[in-house]
Amino acid sequence: MRTTELLLDELNRVFGGNAWHGPALRNLLDGVSEKQSVARPLPNAHSILELVVHVGTWMDVVARRLAGNVVDSTTVPDWSDVTKRSWRGVIEELERAQSRLCDAVARMSTDDLQSPVPGKQLTKHEEILGVLNHTVYHSGQISLLKKS
Repeated sequence: MRTTELLLDELNRVFGGNAWHGPALRNLLDGVSEKQSVARPLPNAHSILELVVHVGTWMDVVARRLAGNVVDSTTVPDWSDVTKRSWRGVIEELERAQSRLCDAVARMSTDDLQSPVPGKQLTKHEEILGVLNHTVYHSGQISLLKKS
């Protein structure tokens, strides 16, 4: 299997498949209500809704970077105001971001993985691994919030 295929497989497992670490992100979100998505059971912690928007934002940023766009991290609305966002809409945006990310990886060759991300010091391979780790990290937070 090519490296790009392995990365694509891992992206799909972390998002909605049989993930090694536990429940995949999309599976964690099944059954979460609008009320539960905005709840703050832990003081000073982000809500599930905020975490999902954050994860989707960075999936989209990485997809844009892999496509050759320069995206400066300081211009990304990292923890944006979600008070006027609907849970259903946020889930749909997350699914679209995952789709764009997987599409960007699927279009890459193994050689492309070693090329630098435009405007950054990282390779595209490192950028993909970063977004994978980021998704797993926040999935763990969401899992704990669901249990609270």
